[in-house]
Amino acid sequence: MIRWGWLLILCTSFGASSRAQCPERSSFYELLQKISARQPVNQQQSALHNWLINWKKCYPATDSTYASALIQLGLAEFYEGKYPQAIATTNLVLPLYRQSYTALKASDLVKVYYRIGVYYSSNDNSAKAIYFLQRAIKLGKDNKEAKRFVANSHLYLIYAYLLKGDFERALLHADVGGNLALSVNDTITSAKIWEQKAQVLSELHRYQEAQLAVEKAISLLQNYPQLWFSVANQHRLLGTILRALGQPANELKELEIAYQIAKKNQHANLSDFLNSIGHHYFKDKNYQKAIYYYQQGLTIDKSQFSKINLLDRLGLTYAKLGDYSRAYRLYQQGFNSLLPDYKGATMGSLPDARKIRQVAQKNSLLLLVQDKADTWLEWAKSTGNNPDRLRNAQKTYALADSMIEFMRWEHTGQQSKLFWRDKTHRLYESAIETCFLLHDATSAFRFIEKSRAVLLNDKLNELGANRQLTPSQVAEEQRLRQRVTDWQSKLSGEKHGTSTYTKALDSLHSTQEAQETFVHQLEHTNPAYYRYKYNNDVISLTQVQQHLADQKASLVTYFLGDSSLYALGVTPGSTKLIHLSAAVYTKQASELLALNASSEAQNKQFTHYLTVSNQLYQQLLKPLALVPGRVIVSPDGVLLPFEALSTSASRPDFLIHQYAFSYAYSLNQLFKEMRSQSGHWFGRSQSFLGMAPVHFSANLNQVPLAGSDAALTRIGNRFSSASLLTGHDATRQAFGQQIRDHQVIQLFTHAEADSTGLEPALFFTDSILRLSELTSAELLPVELVGLSACKTGVGAHQRGEGVFSLARGFASLGVPSILTTLWNVESQATYDLTERFYAKLAEGLPKDLALQQAKLDYLANVDLSGQLPNRWAGLLLVGNTTPLQTSPKLRVWSIGLIIIALGSVWWWFRRRKRPPQPY
Repeated sequence: MIRWGWLLILCTSFGASSRAQCPERSSFYELLQKISARQPVNQQQSALHNWLINWKKCYPATDSTYASALIQLGLAEFYEGKYPQAIATTNLVLPLYRQSYTALKASDLVKVYYRIGVYYSSNDNSAKAIYFLQRAIKLGKDNKEAKRFVANSHLYLIYAYLLKGDFERALLHADVGGNLALSVNDTITSAKIWEQKAQVLSELHRYQEAQLAVEKAISLLQNYPQLWFSVANQHRLLGTILRALGQPANELKELEIAYQIAKKNQHANLSDFLNSIGHHYFKDKNYQKAIYYYQQGLTIDKSQFSKINLLDRLGLTYAKLGDYSRAYRLYQQGFNSLLPDYKGATMGSLPDARKIRQVAQKNSLLLLVQDKADTWLEWAKSTGNNPDRLRNAQKTYALADSMIEFMRWEHTGQQSKLFWRDKTHRLYESAIETCFLLHDATSAFRFIEKSRAVLLNDKLNELGANRQLTPSQVAEEQRLRQRVTDWQSKLSGEKHGTSTYTKALDSLHSTQEAQETFVHQLEHTNPAYYRYKYNNDVISLTQVQQHLADQKASLVTYFLGDSSLYALGVTPGSTKLIHLSAAVYTKQASELLALNASSEAQNKQFTHYLTVSNQLYQQLLKPLALVPGRVIVSPDGVLLPFEALSTSASRPDFLIHQYAFSYAYSLNQLFKEMRSQSGHWFGRSQSFLGMAPVHFSANLNQVPLAGSDAALTRIGNRFSSASLLTGHDATRQAFGQQIRDHQVIQLFTHAEADSTGLEPALFFTDSILRLSELTSAELLPVELVGLSACKTGVGAHQRGEGVFSLARGFASLGVPSILTTLWNVESQATYDLTERFYAKLAEGLPKDLALQQAKLDYLANVDLSGQLPNRWAGLLLVGNTTPLQTSPKLRVWSIGLIIIALGSVWWWFRRRKRPPQPY
């Protein structure tokens, strides 16, 4: 008793005692153990602070006991919800490991990195969370004492990658972490990993797998009643999954089980469970019951996030009941909770961009803005398309779009994952519908472009920008971005109105201004970088029309939503916006592609093919009234061969005879100056690289492509310099070594892909190259890639992004023009068409006209079976249509003849001026 009494005195009042009065280190250690055992953990802070003060007075030199005290204090601050303080305190341990005289355990260092990662995760800073958690895994990989921390690091990485939409990485960490947790008999961590895995699988709509995973998590925790909070969350997740599997009654059963567990144990966020039950009734259109549970949740809410979500859902519910005024008041309360300084005066009031950028919880704010916009649209439609309400909807959708820009900017390379494209697709559909009802083609074009191929554009921006900066500029850009993120996190952890909140707000403003100043400086000192990396403005409709006038062309761009397809036809002097059923278009497009995929099926059902192709023409193209000539198509979803649509349902009258079609993933990507066209490719060692494996390794199971080498040779002869790799020379390694040294690349080979997720791949004589392996740290200096292989334009359709195909892979490396295929093309027809295409290019024709003329020449020289669209329509041009910048041999000869002629004239004039010479 005497000893513990002394230790308690030591903990509370050390005074100015001398070193001789200090207890032994072992006494400090025992007291630390006693403090650390107190529950709840957050009540340890005061004692730990005193312990640390007294330790420093007695033992200025640090050791493992001192490090343990800092780690424990960080944990206590974390349980108090003081995340920035927990991060700062635990970070103090890291320098101790750099002191050579300090003997600290390696497993404790792993714990420190793991804990800091968890604290950053809780503070909504996923980038830093990932960094520290990955460090913990790397350091603890071979440390037996640290395995539990490593397993838990995997658990939090699942959550971090789930938030970012990187589901493949999340699942990878689930598998690795789950196995590691089981190996050390950590049942609790294993159960939590199964729960997170279920969440990931649910986001991927793999609901049956998700159900098995969450049920596994629940079963693992049956003997751990102290972990009721995890079990409650798991039952709630199971309910959501069962709803998606078409079992609403079982959903409600699980949600009520979750609620009863949470209520019995006084869950800190009980409102989340009431929210879930309310949302069940909302989806069942039982709006009165939904309101009851939402309002119950608001009366007991303790979380800002939960409160905002409840206000938003309650607003949506009143909107469904037609009480729009009350709905807007609830949305306004949500805005005020997130933006304490914002006071909207009217229903149409919206926060400005500066206020939005201060919010760390942009997900919640985006949900509020989008639902408010949807409510304006529904109210307008219920009142005869009231134009004022439609304009309010349009303005609000524009704000949501600008928020997405901020979010993408702050999370470069990550926030624009496919997760976000799917999440925002409905927003753009509603925005375009609003523009359609307002007859506003200009705004519709902008929203269509903002929804189009964002991942592709961001990748091209990143690669283009990387070429422009010095190493010091790269470091400064990254430093400023991280400082903005840090201050946003700190601001979210401070109480509004306090001096610390004001200080954090001022620091955030200053940092954002410094970041903006840096960007504006780049605009003047390095305009190419600014254009590539930061300027996300879409090309204007006026600019497009000017380009079309220069090219004597038209444009068709369309957006495919859940219920509607909106198509915009643009000529140099006019625009036309139309609407049709998404279901009808999808059915007809699928039929057309299926009939094109087989020449036998197309031949047997040719009458039906004409009917389907004519229906698509009548619904999608004819109303746009395009004049014959060149047409750029920017599609949403799968690529369709528009040249194979027929103007007649009774006889073949294909559009190839009237139009030269080219295709673009987006107009921004097409028109942006990714490189200087003039002279950029001159200086390459060769102008043409051709590859034709002909025969393939037995393990690849591919039939030979007889005649491909001969066709390649004939094409190569049209170029001034060519490298032809055929047979055993056409290897994957040779392709990788030479791809950067040529202006034009032509491949005659096999490829594989489908629309269900099979990764597209190109075959070489020895091995394959998959789409995921087609990467580079810089833009590929190639002008044209010809992919004359089966289905190089086919791949899995990613909503809002289009088809992830081999053609798109080359486009993402900056290749401006790609010749690609949509189905299993017939070899000899492909060789013939490709040869004719290059012959027309040699005449100086633009690429789209060269391909049209090649197809027309082909059709004029084949029998009726050869005229089936299956034979010729699958070869498409994606991207830039300008004539080749290279020098095919015929053009070189022409230049040579001109030089000789000019030389002869010069020589003749020189002789005329000379005086006669004596014999």
